[in-house]
Amino acid sequence: MARRARGFRLLCLLLALFSSLASAASARAQNRPRVIVLGFDGADAHLTEQYMQEGALPHLAKLRDMGTYAPLGTTTPPQTPVSWSSFATGKNPGKNGVFDFLRRDLRTYQPDFAMYEIGSHQVLLGRRNNILIAGGLFVVAVLLGCLVGALSRRLGTGLIAGAVAGVILGGCGFFLGKGLIPYQKPTVENTRQGDTFWELAGRHGLSATVVRVPATFPPRAFPHGEILAGLGVPDLRGTFGTFSFYTNESIPQNMDENTEMGGKIIPVQLINGECDSYLFGPRNRLFDSPPEILPPVHFRVTHTDSGAQAVTIEACGQTQTLTVGSWSNWFTLVFPFNALVKAYGIARFYLVSAEPFGLYMSAANLDPHRPVLPISEPPPLSDRLADRFGLYKTLGWSMDTWALNELRIDEKTFLDDVYFTEGKYEEIMRGLLDQKNYDLYVHVFELTDRVSHVFWRFQDPTHPAYDSTLAVKYGSAIKDAYGFMDRIVGEAMDRMDPEDVLIVCSDHGFHTWHKMANYNTWLVHHGYMTLKGGTEESARKLEDLFGQGQFWPNVDWRRTKAYAMGLGDIYINVKGRESQGIVEPGEEYERIRTQLIGDLTSWIDPQNGEHPVRRVLRREEVYRGFDPNVIPDLLVTNNPGYRVSWQTSLGGIPKNELEVNARKWSGDHCSLDADITQGILFVNRKLDAPHPTILDLFPTILGYLHVPVPGDLDGHALPEVR
Repeated sequence: MARRARGFRLLCLLLALFSSLASAASARAQNRPRVIVLGFDGADAHLTEQYMQEGALPHLAKLRDMGTYAPLGTTTPPQTPVSWSSFATGKNPGKNGVFDFLRRDLRTYQPDFAMYEIGSHQVLLGRRNNILIAGGLFVVAVLLGCLVGALSRRLGTGLIAGAVAGVILGGCGFFLGKGLIPYQKPTVENTRQGDTFWELAGRHGLSATVVRVPATFPPRAFPHGEILAGLGVPDLRGTFGTFSFYTNESIPQNMDENTEMGGKIIPVQLINGECDSYLFGPRNRLFDSPPEILPPVHFRVTHTDSGAQAVTIEACGQTQTLTVGSWSNWFTLVFPFNALVKAYGIARFYLVSAEPFGLYMSAANLDPHRPVLPISEPPPLSDRLADRFGLYKTLGWSMDTWALNELRIDEKTFLDDVYFTEGKYEEIMRGLLDQKNYDLYVHVFELTDRVSHVFWRFQDPTHPAYDSTLAVKYGSAIKDAYGFMDRIVGEAMDRMDPEDVLIVCSDHGFHTWHKMANYNTWLVHHGYMTLKGGTEESARKLEDLFGQGQFWPNVDWRRTKAYAMGLGDIYINVKGRESQGIVEPGEEYERIRTQLIGDLTSWIDPQNGEHPVRRVLRREEVYRGFDPNVIPDLLVTNNPGYRVSWQTSLGGIPKNELEVNARKWSGDHCSLDADITQGILFVNRKLDAPHPTILDLFPTILGYLHVPVPGDLDGHALPEVR
């Protein structure tokens, strides 16, 4: 009896202990704040401080005064996918594997994307799917013949009739069914390595919502979470944004249908004010032909009741009429591979002029209602958001800087589209924050970066593309974009509870860009690269990359020691690593790296005596835990005013080492020195953080969420001031 009483008391004690632990856990959960992280791509520390001082950013100033503001150290290089990948994983670019927009193939030297890898897998019997169709039709016909024969008690006759019908139907299926079932299906895999902080939060039972963080395509599912992918999501052509421009003006001889950065110039011929043309759709990766899916579109020049010129567009069963200077609503576009297989996209048109004819069409975004590639997890999320908020851009690079840079739209048109785009994402943010069903909310906006890229020339009267007349109209464009950022922050603050944590950050800062540095040209001139016949290559275009065109056709790899690719990367042509490598690992490798560092940092611009290159870093100086077969051997960083050229990033070799950048894309950061390209950090808590870096945000966020921090991180949690 006494033993039974002691057992009962022990049981009560254990129950009380478990109850106490459960109560403590519940109390901790109640004390755990929600964490809201708002990212603004390319928000620069110097500009933010200037605009706060001018009183233009009241919400950010309030956030600074109540908590913490500091310039935020970025990654080397300070590029959008690189920096945000380190933000997401807490690991340096060498460790998480996203070190540039591009990486190279060691066998072919061909550039490819660093954020994701495209492949394919066979569907059923592959190219023999017509055999499957033929066999299926034959079997069905025989079975039907047998069934009819059995019912009519003439099984033999039915079997013979079914077999004959089966041969006929099977033959038709064999010859006509080759293009009905795809022989392969494209696959895509996110190459970023390491767990993200939202995935760890989800595994610890916390709910997380993640919206448009760069380098999240394709998105990875995680417990208790939902994610809409950002930068990396392609358009229907598989590019970062191929616009179309329909015109009846003659195309200059020095310009073909493919612009440098991917736009399509499409000649049209109006007859009695009408013409038929086509929509640039996806490349055909499902069947042998046709190579591209190009559904028809019809244009008709008309006049409105007021006599204004207009154009009526008929595409995919929809009709809209535009006056000059106006945008269409969304068109839902259908791209049929055959009668059974279709891809869907959405796009908008803008009428530049009716006479001469000039009509812009945005890139065909993946339709969020039925995307052909995974853009959200769970997959129905993109559809639910479109049902609730209306259609929105799914393209990762959602603002068409390319069309403005290629002079196909003007500044006003670009800005109209910028605020149309970000206004929708703002609406989505407000709606999702109002639900308050999250422990962690992460959302990245991109306009501060995109507007800075193409309007920086108005910040800098010495820029080759500075235009005093346009500066009067658009000189405040960047400041206005920062004002939009401030408004977003204010809307989030209005929706927070007192105990919630708000973190506002950016991935890097910005600089002016006066001259383009052609590193491959420099390598040729200094004996590190040899060309066949001694002549430079023709200009490369983004279409060559996305279309897997020919690269390096004129390079003599058997006499080349180093080559440049991506936005500031130098690779040594190492024997045993590159397929045609000649540099011996070890002493020769180190000697060439040392020579390159000395020669590149000694490079002087003959026109002004300035140094285009600020530092050249060995990869082991900035990265650890990297794959030596993947990561560049040297990282070249620029001084303000200089940036690696687009041609270098695509493997091109122009004639001159330096070229004046007189384009509208006038500001940049991609190959600038990280030490002088700082982003921003605001937190509504007092932190002891004199020199925070983007790597510190991962452990800091997990600390607020009471989630254990992994031990393999490269950053440190930022402590609060008590």
